[in-house]
Amino acid sequence: MPLYPTRTVAGVPVIDTPLVQAALRYAKTHNDDMSFNHTSRSWMFGCIIATKVPAFADADMEIHAVSAILHDLAWDHTSSFSTPDKRFEVDSANAARDFLAKEAPQLGARQRQIVWDSIALHATPSIALHKEAEVALCQMGITADFLGPQTPGGVITKEEYNAVVAEFPLLDFKEGVKKLMCGLCVHKPETTYDNWVRDFGERFVEGYSIEGKTTADFLLQPIDS
Repeated sequence: MPLYPTRTVAGVPVIDTPLVQAALRYAKTHNDDMSFNHTSRSWMFGCIIATKVPAFADADMEIHAVSAILHDLAWDHTSSFSTPDKRFEVDSANAARDFLAKEAPQLGARQRQIVWDSIALHATPSIALHKEAEVALCQMGITADFLGPQTPGGVITKEEYNAVVAEFPLLDFKEGVKKLMCGLCVHKPETTYDNWVRDFGERFVEGYSIEGKTTADFLLQPIDS
């Protein structure tokens, strides 16, 4: 892996390249403060995990950084990156791909694809954890922001978690996520029926229903002969 310049944030050594700086500016511009802090913490936690899990020793930390920082560009249905017919993860991945086309044309096709996969699959651990190291690491860092020291494997200590949160405060994070996911269920319900966002719709959104909308409903319907 290439050697990158670094700086220390919340006691965590992180890479500090022009591309990462550009990604931070882009996220700051296109996310609210709660979302920006979440993506920043997810990046920090991924960096911590990378130092503790041997499987991530050769991960490209610049690719990981860009993926983590830009992973929620479209989780707000009012985002300029949000489309009416795509999951927010796909919209966010597409937005990151467009960002890379402008800011990092030197990146190879495989690197760009790994960024796209990291973002598109970040809420699907049953797939992401079995892909490239950067994809798995991005997913684990994001999960760690929700679970903190309860993250499986003991890879985030209370001290590490508290230091990162002190640098990037929660800002009513979990209630904010609930509001955003419910917004997707109200305004883009067709994009939620086959994934975890539907849990928010079923629990919190009046009138939301998956009846007749599931994959089983689609696959088991009669075929006209």
